[in-house]
Amino acid sequence: MSSIKILIVEDEAIVGEDIASHLESMGYEAIDIVGSGEEAISIAANTKPDLILMDIMLQGQIDGIETANQIQSLFPVPIVYLTAYADENTLKRAKITHPFGYIIKPFTPQELKVTIEISLSRFQAELDIKQALVAAENERRQAEENSNMKSQYISMAAHDFRNPLTTIKTSVALLKYYSDRLSDEKKEKQIDMIESATKSLNELLEDVLTLSRTEESQLSLELTPVDISIFCESILEPLRMAVGDRYNLTFSCDLDISMIYLDAKLMWHVLNNLLSNAIKYSPDGGAVDLSVFEDKSYICFQVRDRGIGIDEGELEHLFQPFHRARNVGNIPGTGLGLAIVKRSVDLHEGRIEVNSELGSGTVFNIYIPCRRVE
Repeated sequence: MSSIKILIVEDEAIVGEDIASHLESMGYEAIDIVGSGEEAISIAANTKPDLILMDIMLQGQIDGIETANQIQSLFPVPIVYLTAYADENTLKRAKITHPFGYIIKPFTPQELKVTIEISLSRFQAELDIKQALVAAENERRQAEENSNMKSQYISMAAHDFRNPLTTIKTSVALLKYYSDRLSDEKKEKQIDMIESATKSLNELLEDVLTLSRTEESQLSLELTPVDISIFCESILEPLRMAVGDRYNLTFSCDLDISMIYLDAKLMWHVLNNLLSNAIKYSPDGGAVDLSVFEDKSYICFQVRDRGIGIDEGELEHLFQPFHRARNVGNIPGTGLGLAIVKRSVDLHEGRIEVNSELGSGTVFNIYIPCRRVE
């Protein structure tokens, strides 16, 4: 039995009942029979029929053509006119509403069935075309946005590459042409500046390449068994050695399991970026905490600092490539780290929550699905 619902708009009750009987014998559902345009508009708005059989001459203030026009302004629906009127003026008015059929009374049940089937088929075809056009337009806009975004990324990356390159070029020129006039201390200073700029270039290049691989789907999730405590300590230890006594890097693990499946490379990027940022944006030193605990079906990696914090207005842009908060000042950074974090967490089918307060610090919670190693 077909579930197609048809509304009959016919001012002669006997004719309407006859049409409804034919429809039911064909397998359709006649949801109602109404005799006025005003009633038809109300019923159609509430029931959303799949097709309307519309007489042109109706009771009330508006005829079938005006009724069809108002209904189609509310929602798309195929309308078939059933009428005894076939004069030129009526046809011209009816054509404006783009009917899917026009049957002159009297008609046979077979004519009615064929017209309904063709109308429904044509209406569905037009819907499919419209949906395809909308999808194509959305894809075009998305491709254009991606292209504009990539151009913007390239421009930003070029700018960030230029600064350390300028430093290297200047220092090399000083050493090359004025070496005999520089003291050993000043020479050492220029060499340190070259090393620092080279390090910045290498970090920026690594971040750009990593971000590119995640955006272009060149990275896939490679899950391996990971001992959480050992993994986290292996990230923290080099950082402890680098920062010395100025920072207290703590680690706590509250899990009833030790091994879970993770992509170790991606999670290294996640935790290393968050911990490095926690240190970087806590210029006065202090405590940086890494905690791991279970939260329902997720493992949560929490990184907490007591640094400069993030303004609430910046949070929505936090994971956009090259975005840096206004309060970072001269603290160096590429603006790519958190974008890489977001892509890496997405690949794990996880989520990120951020809580921050200016001057009081930031807390990142990374939720990764708990894939236990039995």
